[in-house]
Amino acid sequence: MELIQIPGITPDQQLTLMAWGIGGAFIALLVAGMTNRVVIFANGKDLMWTVSIFLAPVIGLVIAGSLVPEGREFQDETAAVVVAGIGGVFALFACIMTFILAIKHNGLFVGIILGIFKVVAALLAAVCAIGLIGKIFDQEGGSFVSRIFAVVVFGFLLWVMRKLINGDEVYARREQIMSA
Repeated sequence: MELIQIPGITPDQQLTLMAWGIGGAFIALLVAGMTNRVVIFANGKDLMWTVSIFLAPVIGLVIAGSLVPEGREFQDETAAVVVAGIGGVFALFACIMTFILAIKHNGLFVGIILGIFKVVAALLAAVCAIGLIGKIFDQEGGSFVSRIFAVVVFGFLLWVMRKLINGDEVYARREQIMSA
């Protein structure tokens, strides 16, 4: 991918600046959500649509993998390809629903930005959750302290997720502002 060259800045510096910008915007949205300025997740159903972005393909691939006889190739089994495709289509639908709900609760501009970050955050959370779960159940490589640390981090992530289900709080705050 060719970047538009800004005079005096190398392509590596441009990528670094973009990463800082994206990270800063992500933190700003996280703070805005935790201070009830924007709706991150309106309710549990909204959260499940976002989680389904990565959960649906994983479930689809697990089911599809169980349909492939030993010694056969995945792509040679029609049923496995269809099941994996259904998981992918459902993930795409969940992605669309995530954007629709973000726009519904926050307006077009903030909703689109929030939708993008929710999708990216869902994918990053999936990678982190898989890594933490692997660390907790690792038999050889992990010490007791590293397992405890992983459980604490996982608990913290769950607490953050619960704090980000903030639809009722944001609507109450908006109601207070409108009535004042």
